[in-house]
Amino acid sequence: MARSRSFTEYIANRFENELFEAIQGYIEDNYELLDLRLYKVRNIGGIKLSDIEVKFVSVNDLPGMRIEFDVVVEAELEVREADYHYDSSEYCSHWFMLKCSGDLECNLDDFIIYSVTEYTSKNKQPKPMSDSLVPFIYSEQLEFVATDFLRRHYPEALKTPMAIDPQVLAGKMGLKVEIREITKDLSVFGQIFFHESYAEFYDKDSDGMIQTHVDARTIFCRSKSILST
Repeated sequence: MARSRSFTEYIANRFENELFEAIQGYIEDNYELLDLRLYKVRNIGGIKLSDIEVKFVSVNDLPGMRIEFDVVVEAELEVREADYHYDSSEYCSHWFMLKCSGDLECNLDDFIIYSVTEYTSKNKQPKPMSDSLVPFIYSEQLEFVATDFLRRHYPEALKTPMAIDPQVLAGKMGLKVEIREITKDLSVFGQIFFHESYAEFYDKDSDGMIQTHVDARTIFCRSKSILST
């Protein structure tokens, strides 16, 4: 998932076939009940799904690395006339919402669609996340979230007022911190890698970017002072 910062784009690219098949199955079972805007067809004799476009994805955070999300899709439909006296068909678009879930720990290999409905309005998620899968934390929740975070990772700070040592905190969270240059122009202050991969970093000796193997759960900073900001 590191290639795309947009979760909506990732879902659209990776699961297009699954989304298409789910909507097609829903249409086949419920075509007579769909609330379509039609101008030529009087009685629906059948509907063919021609194309789909993922409009947006609404994500809800779950315990661990699991998430559930609503995928809103605009579908292009070819609607056929049932009455043989009217040899006509027309195209129209219709929006659907697919409720899905999966585990980010396995890169959504367990992706599942558990319901398809006609889209009416955006659902308000209990624990919403952005399209980059960053949790939304509202101002009235800050104290609760901070206290819960310290209770899980740095409980001694709740007993005695103290400065949080970022290096110690990273270690408690199972993260490794490395200090190194990332770009020549110092435009990048830090990077976090959740999975093992290869990345490019600036090398002073060669005065160029070199590809380096990176372990999972590693944080790179260009100076120790950044950790305390």
